[in-house]
Amino acid sequence: MKPVYVTALIALTALSATIVCGQRNGRLRKMIGARQAANQTQAAASTYEIDVNGVKRSYILHLPPNFKKDKSLPLVIAFHGGGGNAANMVNMSGFSEKADKENFIVAYPNGSGRMGNILLTFNAGGCCAYAMREKVDDVAFISKLIDALVAEYGVDKKRVYLTGFSNGAMISGYLAAKLSDKIAAAAPVSGSIFASSPKPTGKVAILLINGTADTAVPHDGGISDRAKISPNQSEPYSSVKDGAKYWAKNSGCSDTPEKTVKGNITTEKFTGCAAQADVEVISIKGGLHAWPGGKKGREAADEPSKDLNATDVIWDFFKAHHK
Repeated sequence: MKPVYVTALIALTALSATIVCGQRNGRLRKMIGARQAANQTQAAASTYEIDVNGVKRSYILHLPPNFKKDKSLPLVIAFHGGGGNAANMVNMSGFSEKADKENFIVAYPNGSGRMGNILLTFNAGGCCAYAMREKVDDVAFISKLIDALVAEYGVDKKRVYLTGFSNGAMISGYLAAKLSDKIAAAAPVSGSIFASSPKPTGKVAILLINGTADTAVPHDGGISDRAKISPNQSEPYSSVKDGAKYWAKNSGCSDTPEKTVKGNITTEKFTGCAAQADVEVISIKGGLHAWPGGKKGREAADEPSKDLNATDVIWDFFKAHHK
């Protein structure tokens, strides 16, 4: 793995200078400006590259202050949403701060796109955009990344976890299905599966977190209500209920979960699941398309719910599960 220093702000400025006048490019400049503002504090963030079948893929790696290779720490891989990048996920989720307190490693992969380090997506089958249309092999990327981090940083192979937001949530679930032998648990936030989602290759613990008022990835499924998102999906989103059934069936759980309601938070826990393959669903009443308890991904993004801190809840779920 070769370290590369990326200055997002400089890249954005250079890109903006090449944009030709016109209505479409005007919209593009506006989107770039929004990404630039969202990533201002991450402008000089460093990243690493890894070669995947001749293609350079990149990610940000965060090691806790007490890191020692011989301690065999857990690994959380956190995926950004569609149109974002790794630095955006660092800022939005707060997982690096959590890792410092709880002593685990975090990797933030970058998706793929046509415009350098902005407007990136992951290929989760039914979504999204460039990565989906180009059939980018994100499975090979993450499988190789896990192997590399195990070899170079002594990651505990029995405690590798996936999470992500929106398109990042979708790829975390997709990878949990395709790489079940390497993943102990996954916690997609504001995501979905699809009718075409692959049958999991093994049992994985799953925590789903969604807002009931999400219009980008609707809680009840279907095509996104947002005009900027719907053209970038190739099939309807499944409902959260159907996503839960998909994972509960894989874990051999009972059909009906035990439900508890506390304020705006409804938690459903399936019983009878295979060992270390629990399935839980958290629905936030009135919750929008945002990382609960975190920061907005960009200025115009939905306001995160204050009813729940997703990062805290996800880590509690992760540390209770292992291969």
